[in-house]
Amino acid sequence: MPALLLKKISPNKSFLLKKISFTKLWRKSFLLLIILTSILFSGGCKDENEVGLNLLPTGDQLGTVFSDSTYVLTTTVTEDSLKSDELSLQIIGSDRDPVFGLSTASVYTQVNLVGTPSFGVLPVADSLVLILTYAGYHGDTTSSQTINVFRLNEDIHIDSSYYSSKTFGFDPSALGTLSFTPHPNTVDSPETVAHIRIPLSIALADSLVALNGLPEFSSNANWIAYFKGLYLEATDATGQGAISYFNFISSKMTLYFHDTTNTAKNYNFSIAGARVNHFSHDFTGSPVGNQLNNPAFNDSVNYVQAMSGVKTKISFPYLKHFLDSGSIVVNRAELKIEGVMPIVIPYSLPAKLILVTTDNSGTSIFPIDYYESATYYGGFLNTDGYTYTFNIGRQLQLYLNGAIHNADFELVISGSGVLGNRLILRSGINPNSRMKLSFFYTKLY
Repeated sequence: MPALLLKKISPNKSFLLKKISFTKLWRKSFLLLIILTSILFSGGCKDENEVGLNLLPTGDQLGTVFSDSTYVLTTTVTEDSLKSDELSLQIIGSDRDPVFGLSTASVYTQVNLVGTPSFGVLPVADSLVLILTYAGYHGDTTSSQTINVFRLNEDIHIDSSYYSSKTFGFDPSALGTLSFTPHPNTVDSPETVAHIRIPLSIALADSLVALNGLPEFSSNANWIAYFKGLYLEATDATGQGAISYFNFISSKMTLYFHDTTNTAKNYNFSIAGARVNHFSHDFTGSPVGNQLNNPAFNDSVNYVQAMSGVKTKISFPYLKHFLDSGSIVVNRAELKIEGVMPIVIPYSLPAKLILVTTDNSGTSIFPIDYYESATYYGGFLNTDGYTYTFNIGRQLQLYLNGAIHNADFELVISGSGVLGNRLILRSGINPNSRMKLSFFYTKLY
C-alpha cells in the first residue's frame, strides 16, 4: 500500500490493514507453494520402471543411471532329479509334446491299514478296486491313457528322502490295468469327486480276505512288511496324451466283500503314506532335444519344464563392467522374461516361475531378494504380454561387492514336482523381444 495512504489512517486502522495484507500475502504464498509442489510431483511421479527404485525420493533419483543393454546369456539344460516323496499331489500319465518330446510320470506307494481289518465270519471277496481322485491335469484329455498296477517287492520308508529318478523293485505280473480317457472334471457315483477306478486281481482280493484275524492285520508294521505297496506305471498314450494329477490323501484301495450274513461290505486301505513319484523324459528328435545336443548353439528361445525335465540357465557375463568407473549402488534390477503362448491348445503357461542361484559352495539357494516378499521378488505370470518379472537387485549387489562369486541363475517352474507344465521363453538374443535386465544404479564417486 502506498505510504501516503497509510499516513491518513489511524494507528489502529493501520495495524489492522497491515494484518490483513500479510494474511493475503501468506495465502498467496501458500497457494503458490501448492502449485509448485503439484508441478514437481506431476513431473516426478513417473512409472517406477522409467525412473528406477520407486522407494527413492524424487530428489535422490537425480543420480540414478539406467541400463537395459546388459548381455543376458541363456542356455537350456536338463533338470536335476527332484525330491518327490510325500508331495501334496501325485502325477501319473504319458504326454507326447511336439516341442518337449515324451514325458512319463509313475508312482510308487505304500498301502496302509486304517484301523484293524475285521471281515466277519467266513468272508468272501467280491472285488478289489484302486480309486484315485483327480486334482487336475496337463495335456490332452481326449487321448487314451493306460495305467498298469504291480505289487512292490521292495520297501518304501516314510522317514527316507527319495528323488524322482528313484526306482523300486516290483513283481512283473500286473495286478490290474486300466485304459481310459481322462475325465478330471466328471463326477460318477458312488464317489462324490472326479476319479478313476482300476480293478485289481480277484486273486489278491481273496488272499487279503484269507488274512482275516491273522498277525498280518494286527498292526500296520506287520502289514507293510507283508504287503510293501503298489507301483502305478503309466505307458505311452495313444496320441498326444496327458499328465493327470491325483490326490492320494483322498484316494484309496477298497476291498468289497460279504460274510455269512450276505451283507455287502467294504474296507478301505489308505495310500496316503510313503509314496514317491518317478519321472522320465525322452527328448529324442524334439526341438528341446536338438538344443540339448548342441549346448553351444544360442537359439532365440529356451525351455523350462516341470517333472524334472529341463531348465534355463541365465547369466550376466559382463555385469562387472558396471564397476569400470568405480563402485555403484544397485537401486533396482528387474529381469523380465517373456513366454511364448503355446500353439498346442491343451497346454497353458505356468502360473509361477522360480529363479534360483547357488552359494559359494555350489549349493542351490534362493536369491536374497526372495526373502523380501513374494510380491517384491516376483515370478508370477502377467497375462498381459505373457511375462514374468523378477527383482534381483540385492543379489546382484552382493555379486558386485564380491560377497558371492557368481551371478548365475536357473529358471524353473514353481511346483514342478506336482505339475506337468512347460514353457517356451524368449532368450537373451531373441530378435523380437529378448530377455532383458533393467538395471538402475547410482555411481559412488
